[in-house]
Amino acid sequence: MEIATLIGGIGIFLLGMTLLTDTLKKWAGTRLRHRLNQFTDGSLSGATLGAMLTTLFQSSSVTTLMTIGFVSAGLLTFTQSLPLVIGANVGSATTGWIIAILGYNLDVR
Repeated sequence: MEIATLIGGIGIFLLGMTLLTDTLKKWAGTRLRHRLNQFTDGSLSGATLGAMLTTLFQSSSVTTLMTIGFVSAGLLTFTQSLPLVIGANVGSATTGWIIAILGYNLDVR
């Protein structure tokens, strides 16, 4: 039973990624491609974008899955996607610090 659940979960994940990729290929235009390439032109700008998106969405998983979808759809290259994923991890840590400093009024010294 556990193996069937695992295989079913992987199947649903792969189906979702396929649908995301197909939809991005259909709906993404030159404007989105241009903006993504503009924001991920350098490593620092790509990492900053990844951190900002993660802070905005409150989930590094969402940012990482969006990045995988963009690469699968051909909107980003693999090299451009790496700083985004690294930035997503930095954004997760940043969100925790924002909550700790602003939410609990902690003195971090």
